[in-house]
Amino acid sequence: MVARGNAEAEDIAQEALLKAIRKLDAYDPARGSIEAWLWSIVVSAARDAGRAAGRRLALWERLTRLPEQSESIETIESIVLDRIADAQLLDAVRGLPSRDRTLIALRFGAGLDHAASGAAVGISAAAATMALRRALHHLRRRLEEANEQDA
Repeated sequence: MVARGNAEAEDIAQEALLKAIRKLDAYDPARGSIEAWLWSIVVSAARDAGRAAGRRLALWERLTRLPEQSESIETIESIVLDRIADAQLLDAVRGLPSRDRTLIALRFGAGLDHAASGAAVGISAAAATMALRRALHHLRRRLEEANEQDA
């Protein structure tokens, strides 16, 4: 009922089953029935999936939002957003390695600064700045490759 569709519900159930198998040795019968323990894992997996979906939606909204037109000079973001489709941008982000996706999502989706983004992934602010630059470079390359293939 909390999933948006059957496929997402199946993914949540699978993730819950994997978590239960991994944590089977942590089950304590003195704390409650195994059924209650399993349901708590299912609820946790559904909550995690909901948070992930929210982050993806926030990233999508942030990536597709056009900058304010009050600036007379075009920003690089406005040029890029004018030239590529929303779906193409999201596909390119989804095709990046996990760390790159995470840094882009934290910086542009969640609006965190470099220090907070770095702390979230366990690196310094300077390292996060450099890693984000590399992630954006990878994204730019993926988008250029996609444009070359379309041409």
